[in-house]
Amino acid sequence: MYLKIIKRTLKLTVLHSLYWFSIQMTLAHFGTKIPNSFFEKNGHIFRIYSWENNGKFWNRILKVNQWKYLIPEGSKLNSHIYNKNSIEDLNIETLKQLDIEMKRAELIHWLSIIPVIIFVKSSRYIQIINFIYVLFSHIPVILVQRYNRPRLEKLIRLIYKRG
Repeated sequence: MYLKIIKRTLKLTVLHSLYWFSIQMTLAHFGTKIPNSFFEKNGHIFRIYSWENNGKFWNRILKVNQWKYLIPEGSKLNSHIYNKNSIEDLNIETLKQLDIEMKRAELIHWLSIIPVIIFVKSSRYIQIINFIYVLFSHIPVILVQRYNRPRLEKLIRLIYKRG
């Protein structure tokens, strides 16, 4: 009986891992195809709210600056993802592109949460495991974007102001 439960659990684990991996890689691939103009024209979608206090809220409550470095670089899994570690020159165009890529990352991770809906008819155990997985794999990335981006946008405004 225990062997049957272990086999079933292992099978579900493999299937769910494959499901999430394929969903995330597909969304990441298509996310890299979204034109920059979408993020430039729809900046209001990604606005930082006043209660976020330019990202400081996330650091004060969740200490984002202490764990953000633990999040793996997406470009290691998908070569089409912008690699922020390859930035050599911090000119205004590079900073604007980085801002767009941060918005892109936030959007992709928000969209990556939606497929959890497929488990709505599953057992409570499966629902909880998949929901926890989605929260722990995507919310930290979104929070890092929302913590870092206001500081980057402030730098961009400062550079424009100084001419």
